[in-house]
Amino acid sequence: MTISPRYNFLPGTEITLMRRPMVVTGITETGYSMVGIEDGVSTVVTFDRLIDHLKLPGARIDAAPATTGDCLKLRLDGYTSVDALANPEQRALARFHAAMCEAVDIYIALQQEENPTFKPSIRALGKDKARDFIAKQTTLLLGVPVRTKCARGGEKTNGRILYQGRTIMDHYRKYMALQQEEDTAGYGAQEALAPLWHKRGNRTPRLCLRVRELMTEAWEMIGLDIKKTGISNVMDQLEILIHEENRGRKRNDLPPLMVPSERTLGLHRDMLVTPTEYMIATEGKRETKRKRGRGSTDVRALTIGELCGMDEQKISMVASAKHKGFWHTLSQDEKGAYEAADEYIRKRLHFLILYDVASRMPLAWIITENPNAEATLALLRMATRDKTREERRYGCMNKAAQACGVQFLRNDNGTGLRNRAVIGALMGLDSINGITRTYSPTDRAHDERFFGTPESRFFKVMPGYTGRRPGDIPGYDAIKNGVVDVEMLYGMLTRYLVDEYPFERNYGVGMGGRRPWDVYEGINRTRGQVKVPDPNVRRVHLGWEVSATPTDDGIRVFGGIWFNSDQLQVAREENIFNGKVKVFVDPDDLRLATVVMPGEPDLIEVDLQMTVFADMTLGEVLQLMAEYRREDPEVTEIYHDRLMEVKTRRFADISSISVEHDLPRSYTTIEECKAMAKAVFAGARVVRSKTLPGTTSPDAITKTGQDAGAFEIGGGASVIDGTVNEKPVAPDSAPCDQGSDDKLGERHDVHPEAGPVAAPSHKAPTNKTPAKLVRPTNIKELK
Repeated sequence: MTISPRYNFLPGTEITLMRRPMVVTGITETGYSMVGIEDGVSTVVTFDRLIDHLKLPGARIDAAPATTGDCLKLRLDGYTSVDALANPEQRALARFHAAMCEAVDIYIALQQEENPTFKPSIRALGKDKARDFIAKQTTLLLGVPVRTKCARGGEKTNGRILYQGRTIMDHYRKYMALQQEEDTAGYGAQEALAPLWHKRGNRTPRLCLRVRELMTEAWEMIGLDIKKTGISNVMDQLEILIHEENRGRKRNDLPPLMVPSERTLGLHRDMLVTPTEYMIATEGKRETKRKRGRGSTDVRALTIGELCGMDEQKISMVASAKHKGFWHTLSQDEKGAYEAADEYIRKRLHFLILYDVASRMPLAWIITENPNAEATLALLRMATRDKTREERRYGCMNKAAQACGVQFLRNDNGTGLRNRAVIGALMGLDSINGITRTYSPTDRAHDERFFGTPESRFFKVMPGYTGRRPGDIPGYDAIKNGVVDVEMLYGMLTRYLVDEYPFERNYGVGMGGRRPWDVYEGINRTRGQVKVPDPNVRRVHLGWEVSATPTDDGIRVFGGIWFNSDQLQVAREENIFNGKVKVFVDPDDLRLATVVMPGEPDLIEVDLQMTVFADMTLGEVLQLMAEYRREDPEVTEIYHDRLMEVKTRRFADISSISVEHDLPRSYTTIEECKAMAKAVFAGARVVRSKTLPGTTSPDAITKTGQDAGAFEIGGGASVIDGTVNEKPVAPDSAPCDQGSDDKLGERHDVHPEAGPVAAPSHKAPTNKTPAKLVRPTNIKELK
């Protein structure tokens, strides 16, 4: 069983617990009664809780008695320690005096061993023997040579000259008085023996109170303005105020007030407000928080890929970029225009970086003309893939950071970084996208600081450097010296980020002067890194999407790159799919691609069928195909003329063979086709479609003869509105010629006699000849 100690704190003792300053007011049976200095709230801290709180960092107890502890503080005019004094010579003298008094203690102890009645005095300490001994001991204690005499002939010395007996005795008396105090034995010797140089001079104010009031009024009216007015503007306002004040003083027979200098006016401002308060008044709260806000000195990440930073910066140099460097991103019209004008252009490019916070290793870097979503996706692809191609292509001596996943990515509000495509891709890769606040660089101090090193170490020494700000290097013509093309610039930047930057000492938070490459290897051995995303998922969210139709030969994308696999063909057979599918290709690695087929739940992985493109990027393949098709216009014209000549000769030979052997033609002319069409269609009979069983044709309803499919409706007579034709109908003639071309499409609206509706008779027709009627003319439609 442990017993909590109970301290006898005097009332008024200041105690800081959990960053809350409090004052002890008394001791109760359960604990200590305390009152908060800032909020005035009374609390009781139990004895056990006080012991627990004292173990935490930040706990402080100020129990120095007023007669001793505050005495030294009062002597130094508020300074608690000698180290807080601004004058370095004053601090050095305090240490010298304390060491000299300790040497006097040693000397007195040795003398009292020989003569117990020995007492220090001015005469005893002023002897040469005593001074020599004190000087040697002070040298050993102080570490600075101390001499008893000055150098000859005005020779300069780095040591100190020991005082005479009177001065030594004065300092020793102060030292002994401090040692006799009960609670300060052996403490505060330097504070008691330090010279009070900081109190020198005339401390009385030389400006009257009214002038200071007018200076304060001038600063409030003019100086503390968001327009950032200068001291000269405040000085003008102060002169006006003092002039108005002097007019009233003159009427009252008072002496006029003097206008202070601008330096005095500036010092008065520093007395009124702090630098942070003045910045808030002149630049606003947001800008002050951005410039003077507190950062974080905590270790943000412990695993590679756990926290990554991504940012973009405009390169401070003019580069000469060949148009073919951006060939695969241009349209056909732009390609034609650029191909015709083979020249260099001057561009201000952008530098994109993605790096790991735990090891400070760069994971990906991109140089782009426009910082957009495509450039950011290329940056993410580079971070999540192997960078052996860059190492071999640009001749790097060391290895770059391996492919890793991104668990938390932190970026700002740049349009190229924060957009729908990038955020959607990060969500698909199971990455957390953190958007930091605008005008808050403390949220991403690591990201902003990373650009400082490449700016000062790499870009500043390159030809075409424009400086950090406009007019930074006025004597240097950056446009004239911008002769580095994009390919060369990217190669040099790659070698710097692979071979130089990882092996330089880094003194950032958590690095402690270690090299990023050593930290990277140490984390890989101990804690590892975030796993790489699935290749198919990575291609779906970061790759280029193409729609294509699968065939037995596979899928063709970008005009001539074929992919195929057994899984794709099996999916086609099982799903009986005949439409387009989506193909996702990694432009940096064409060996594999991913297919998303409607109706197929799993992603389909297909292999590159053209092995000649296995070690090439998509941009290199498209550029190679463009180079294959590129041809000199003069050569193209020559080839065209030769082809036309050969084709003309071949057709002439064919015509001569036909004439010589009297061969019939295998073709017809347009006039012959028209004549043959007239002969074919002249007198042609259009055959009607066959009547279905149990039905009759529409024109048979109005016939007067008997028809097997037409029946009379009703038994009574009906009236037909029309005029009777006097000409009788021939017996052998049919009521309606079904084969006549004149009757095609003619509508017959003649209705038979109407009567009561009767059921149709199913008896066989009789041989009774029906009465012959005259066909009516001018038929009108019955209503």
